[in-house]
Amino acid sequence: MDVQVRVATDDDWAAMLHVDGRTFGQEFTPERAAEARSSIDLSRFRLAVDGSAIVGIAGSYALDVSLPGGTAAPMGGVTWVCVAGTHRRQGVLSRMMDAVHDDIDSRGEPVASLYASQAGIYERFGYGMATQIREVRIIARDAELQPRFRPTTGAVRFLSGDEARPVLHALWERWWRCRTGEVHRDQVDSNRLFDRRSAGDGAATSAYYLVHADGYASYRVTPNWANGFPQHELSVVEFVALTSDAHAALWHTLLSTDLVGSINSRQMPVDDPLPYLLTDPRAVRTVNVTDGVWASVRDVAVAFGARTYASADRIVLEADGRRWAIEGGPDGGSAKAVRSRPDLVVDSAALGALLYGGVRPSALAAGRRLAARNDDALRRADLFFTTSSAPHCQTMY
Repeated sequence: MDVQVRVATDDDWAAMLHVDGRTFGQEFTPERAAEARSSIDLSRFRLAVDGSAIVGIAGSYALDVSLPGGTAAPMGGVTWVCVAGTHRRQGVLSRMMDAVHDDIDSRGEPVASLYASQAGIYERFGYGMATQIREVRIIARDAELQPRFRPTTGAVRFLSGDEARPVLHALWERWWRCRTGEVHRDQVDSNRLFDRRSAGDGAATSAYYLVHADGYASYRVTPNWANGFPQHELSVVEFVALTSDAHAALWHTLLSTDLVGSINSRQMPVDDPLPYLLTDPRAVRTVNVTDGVWASVRDVAVAFGARTYASADRIVLEADGRRWAIEGGPDGGSAKAVRSRPDLVVDSAALGALLYGGVRPSALAAGRRLAARNDDALRRADLFFTTSSAPHCQTMY
C-alpha cells in the first residue's frame, strides 16, 4: 500500500461525493451536491489516495464558536471524516487527522471541533466531549403551560418565505453567543440552511417558522391521521429564545398546535427550564442523552484566554507535559506558559470539556481524565471553569 495524503481539488469532487455517500449511507441529489459544494473550501480538505482511488476524506469548515462569557474564537469545524472499508486499521485516519490539524493550526484557529459518527473514535486525537444532545418526547395532550406563564395574544406569529429570512438571521445574530459551543452563521449560511429547510424531509413537511420579538422556533410535521384520530408528529428543528418570555411564548404555541400527538426535539439543552413551566413536569420525557460536539484545544493560550470564568482565581493546568497559568474572572481571562507546580493535570482530550465549561473538573477527576493537587484545588477549579448554563450547539457541521 502506498497511500498518499494530499489537498483536495475540484477534479476530486465527484469522487468525494461517492466516497462520502458510500460511507454514511446517503445519496447526493444534484441539488444536495450543489449545496454541499457551495459550503466547502477544498483547500481545507485532505484526501487519502491509493493510486487513483480516494480511500479517505477529512476536512474542516472555517467557523467562529461562542465561548463562556459571550466571547468567540475562530474554530476549525472538522467534517466529512471517513476511511474506506478496504483501508481500515492501516493508519490512514491518523495521517488525515494530522494533516487537517496542521492546516487548522496554520490558519491560527485555536479550537477544532466535530460531531462524531461513533463516540469511541476521537478521544485519541485529543477531542473531549464538550456538549450533549438531549432528545425529548412530549405527549401533546399532557403538556400545557401553567396559566401564569402563558403569553399575551399576538406575542408569536408565523413567518415564511422571503419575509422570514432576514428576521431569522437577525435573531440568530443576537442569540448565538448566548450558548457556549454554538457557531456563527453569516447571511450565506443562513440562506443555505433556510433553502434546505424549505423542502420536505422524507414524510415530513417543509419547515414552519414561529417568530417572537426575541426568538423563533422552526418545526416540521409528519402527518399521521390514524383513521380519523390524528396523531401528527411535530419535530422541532431549531429553537432560539433570548428571553424567558420568548421561551415560554414559543413553547406555548408549539404545545397548542392542532392535530399533534407528540412533539419531538433533539434541540433542547440539558438544562432547559420547560418542565418548570408546565402543569405536569413529567410531560417532557427525556428519550436519550448522548454526546454532542467534541472539542480539541489547539492553542491553550489563545483559547483559554478568550473566555471568561465564574470566579476570580488562578489555576495552573498541566496538559501533555506543558504547564499553563490560567487566570481570570467574570470580566475575562488570560493563559500563559509557566513552570509552576500544577493544580490540575489533564489529558489533552479533557481540555475541550474544560474550555466549554459544561463538565465540572471534579467529574473529569472521577472519570480519570484529570488529577488534582488536592481537594481545595479541585473545589476551586469547579467554581472557576464551570458555566452557569450548559454548552449546547444546534448547528450540524
